[in-house]
Amino acid sequence: MNLRGLQLFRDIVLTGTLADAAERSNMSISAASRLLSQLEGQLGLALFSRSRRALALTEDGTLFYRQISSTLDALNEIPDIARQVATRGSRTLSIVAATPIANQLVVPPLARLRSTASETEFSLHVESRFAIESKVAAGGYDLGLISLPVENEIVPLDIVPLIRARLCVFLPKDHALARQETVTVDQIAGEDFVTLAANQRWRDRLDALLGAAGYRPNISHQTGSTVVTLEMARHGIGITLSDAVFSPPDDAGPMTLRPIEEDTWITYAAIHARDRHPPHADPFLDALSDHVERLRASSPETAQLLHLI
Repeated sequence: MNLRGLQLFRDIVLTGTLADAAERSNMSISAASRLLSQLEGQLGLALFSRSRRALALTEDGTLFYRQISSTLDALNEIPDIARQVATRGSRTLSIVAATPIANQLVVPPLARLRSTASETEFSLHVESRFAIESKVAAGGYDLGLISLPVENEIVPLDIVPLIRARLCVFLPKDHALARQETVTVDQIAGEDFVTLAANQRWRDRLDALLGAAGYRPNISHQTGSTVVTLEMARHGIGITLSDAVFSPPDDAGPMTLRPIEEDTWITYAAIHARDRHPPHADPFLDALSDHVERLRASSPETAQLLHLI
């Protein structure tokens, strides 16, 4: 894939004209036009409508841009990433994750390591899913924590599966379904759901789970944040899918997790750049394993919903 063509595509969207985008890329308008045509040929997509003088995104072009905009932004950060890699100390480990995973799977192990006076310095960063995979692959961060499968890497990653968490419904303890040990897809199909917008991971899981049984979810509200989704469920706006990583049973308060009877599991993994295992990752991963074991020991419910691989 021609990265220069992808950057030109992004610049056209941002500036609104081929001329301005060509100027940003230090090329002539005719060269930019040829590069854009080559990109569309490689993708097999018509990204822009040329029926008028001004280029306008087609429906395919709009969807393509939404899917890769974060990745394209990350490409522009590669020089900064290279400088960070060149200047960082030899005893540092940079970790990146989405906010809920950072809170539940990164912060507690880091606190434990701090109490042991570890010689390694740790930095924790929060990014979107697209940015995590692309920046880890480019070497911008040493280690990423994600749920599988990997979807958006620009270059190959090494993947280390760590944890399995059972897919559950997150609902109030006084909900009728909370009295059951497990719930079926048929039972939740008629419930109102709060969930993420389309093409985000937890929304994809909901659509796949109900779709496999011939249902479409009843979505009362959707948002772009898993944290907000869980908060909406706590306020009684609807139920949602979750697991013991995003919603630890011991911290659930008036809410509870009920596993889906179909016995579906989510795998969480560490990722790093291919063939570049971070030299200081092992103490953190050991502390993460200890943290999960303590969670499992905290209650029989957690032990059933969370497993080390």
